[in-house]
Amino acid sequence: MRWYPWTDGDRIALADLALTPADGSPLAEHAAFPLPAEHRGQDTVDDVVATDDGEVVYAARDVVVRLDATGVAVWSHDLGNSGPQRGFACSGLVLSHDGALTWVYAADAMADRGDDDRLLALDSRTGLLLGSAALDSVGHGAELLAHADGSLLVGVAQGQDGGILYLARFDDGALTVLELTGMLDGDRVPCAFSPDGTRLLTCEYAGPDDVAVHSWPDGAVVASFAVEDLAPDQLPGEEPLLEYGAGFLGDDQVFVMVKGDDETEVDFVEWAVPVVIDLVSGTARAVGEPAPSPRDEPVALGDGTWIAVDPRPDRSGPASVRRRFRLSPA
Repeated sequence: MRWYPWTDGDRIALADLALTPADGSPLAEHAAFPLPAEHRGQDTVDDVVATDDGEVVYAARDVVVRLDATGVAVWSHDLGNSGPQRGFACSGLVLSHDGALTWVYAADAMADRGDDDRLLALDSRTGLLLGSAALDSVGHGAELLAHADGSLLVGVAQGQDGGILYLARFDDGALTVLELTGMLDGDRVPCAFSPDGTRLLTCEYAGPDDVAVHSWPDGAVVASFAVEDLAPDQLPGEEPLLEYGAGFLGDDQVFVMVKGDDETEVDFVEWAVPVVIDLVSGTARAVGEPAPSPRDEPVALGDGTWIAVDPRPDRSGPASVRRRFRLSPA
C-alpha cells in the first residue's frame, strides 16, 4: 500500500505513505478531492479505496464512483435506487491485488433495493460490470479481503442475526461465490491476510472477545488469543472487548485494539489501547496508553506501521486527525 485515503464527509484526502513519516505526526495530505454536493455529509460515503496511481474509488449510498488524480469522475456505477424502507445499509469496496477488479458489496436488502444482497465485480478501468452474484444475506455491511491468489473473502454482518462468510472468485469471465462452513464460517469476522498471504486473521462475530490466526487457504486455526489474556492491567473498567479492525503489522506480528469502558456516577468513558501480539513467542504487549476510544478503527499496514485516528473531544462528527505509528523495540 502506498496511498491511504479517508473522507471527512466533504472531501476525500490522500496521504502518500512513501513520503509520510511513522512518528505519530498527523498524516500529510498529498491530494484532496471535493465530493459532489449530493455525496457530502457525515455518513454519506460508505467506503473509499485508493488505486496504485493515486486515484480513488468510493461508494456513496446508491452509486460507486472513480475519481482521477484531479478529482474528475472517470466512471460511476449505479447500484439502483434505495427504497422507502431503507435501513442502515453500507456498501463495501476493495480492489483486487493487481488493481484490475473493483469488488463491491451492495447491501440491497437493507437498502430496500431487493430481497438479496449482491456481490459485484467491476472493471476498475472502465467501471463495466463484469459479474454479479446474489448473496443469501440481509447485511448492514461487509468486510472484504482480497487475496493475491485472486480470491475474495466476504464477511457479511447481519446484526443480531449473525454473520455469513463467503469465498468468491472471478475467473475466465465467470463469478463464483461459495458460502464457507466449518472452521471458517459466519461466526468469524475476517480481519486481514498476512503480507505473505499464508495466514488469515479473524475475530469472533459476537463480542468480539477473541482473535484467531488461521493458515490459508485451509483455514486451520494455528493460534488463538482471548481478550482477557491481551488486556493490559491498567485498562480501566471491566469486561474488555476487541475492536473488529485487527490486522497484521508483519507476517509474525498481529495488531489489535483492546477496549473497555469506565463508568462512574458522573461520567462514562470508552477506552482503548493498542496491543501487539508476537506470533513466534505467543506474547502480547501494549504499545500505548489507554485513551478515549476513536470512532474509526485503526489500520495495520503490514509494513510494521499502523494508522490511528484521534477522536473528537465531544465524539461528534468524523475524526479528522490521522497519525501513523511505527512499532518501537520492546
